[in-house]
Amino acid sequence: MTAVDISTITKVYSGKANRCMCGCAGKYSYTAKGAVEDNPGYDVSDSVNERSVKIIAGRVLRNSTDLSDAGYAVLEQNGRVSVVFFKE
Repeated sequence: MTAVDISTITKVYSGKANRCMCGCAGKYSYTAKGAVEDNPGYDVSDSVNERSVKIIAGRVLRNSTDLSDAGYAVLEQNGRVSVVFFKE
């Protein structure tokens, strides 16, 4: 298994499928740079977890057939949705 390069990733989301992605049904994890450059307007330093970013990004990038050109990649599997958000 190859290592995931997170230098192009700002954040990931993992949550229940078919729900909103505001964070109530899942969790956002940020890279250190992503927390500074791509925060939602409030302090997300408690959500910086590059290990989670690597794990979720690796799973999405290995299994997703839809690598969107819109700046994100999505994997829906087993009632869960995982999203990787890339730097613009």
